[in-house]
Amino acid sequence: MQHPIVGDSWGKALARSFIKFSESWLIKSIVKPLVFILPPTLLTTLATRQGLSTSVTKYLSPDVAAFINDSAAAILLGAYIYIIIVKSIYSLIKNYSKPSRELSIKDIIAINKAFEIIVSDKYKRMSDEAKNTIKSNAICPTTTFLKITKPDQQIALLIGGIRSIFEHLDESNAHFRVGLLRITNNKPTDWVCFEPISHPPRTEPGQLSAPSSAVSTAIRKKCIVVIEDIQRELLKTSKDKRRFLAGNTQINDQGSQLCYPITHASTGKIEYVITIAGNKKSCLIEKHAELYAWILEQFSLRISLEHSLLILKEKANEHQRAA
Repeated sequence: MQHPIVGDSWGKALARSFIKFSESWLIKSIVKPLVFILPPTLLTTLATRQGLSTSVTKYLSPDVAAFINDSAAAILLGAYIYIIIVKSIYSLIKNYSKPSRELSIKDIIAINKAFEIIVSDKYKRMSDEAKNTIKSNAICPTTTFLKITKPDQQIALLIGGIRSIFEHLDESNAHFRVGLLRITNNKPTDWVCFEPISHPPRTEPGQLSAPSSAVSTAIRKKCIVVIEDIQRELLKTSKDKRRFLAGNTQINDQGSQLCYPITHASTGKIEYVITIAGNKKSCLIEKHAELYAWILEQFSLRISLEHSLLILKEKANEHQRAA
């Protein structure tokens, strides 16, 4: 199973295995106390209890025995420092074992809540139609199908859900705009929907056909594209290396950009591109692209489902008109 994490490596995986092994019952109950507690406890006892240190010196070299007898304070301090060092090393390994970014329980709950809102809308629509059907003596399958399927409405809710998730994940207090571009023959043709409705896209779909745009780059590479700093991207002199189109971007505008292509299984072509724009530099981080892709994959699957329903609904409408 793919885990929604980024910034992982074999070293971090090895450290994580060590921590997992250290948390097992045997290690936690027996080995850890021996390593953490036994050495400083033994040294402290030898240094402080009269008679015990004398009886033990016959097993040690004269220099060590003399040190134990004459340096009780140093031994106590060394025992304390030993505990601090061992615990610090363990904490460092545990901290290093963590990926640079992973989804927390709160993040997963936020994603689940976004889907709950979307599914609840569909559930209410179908429940209302089922209630009407129970009271009716005659049912037309085509009419019923056309009533319960609202792909345009569901897609708009999905785009709103994406915006809510990225605002939840953001720590820079950025304002996000999310849009869905329709793609035909690998060219953006129109904005299907966008959130928030009060901030429409500033660039026309036709302009985004330029090879240097983030949208065209995502279509060409068929993968997610994340631009941390749009102004830094615009400073690139070579259009072949540039992945952002100036469009209506002003010289003092700051922000980040993300584009994610959606390929539909029935056509094998890119049908949509999700665009996410934040108004603060590095509110979207390029090294977190794998994590963003995992999140957007959950939404793209549902957008593809609604696109399938859209195709079926169009065919059903054609059949009804022909009849």
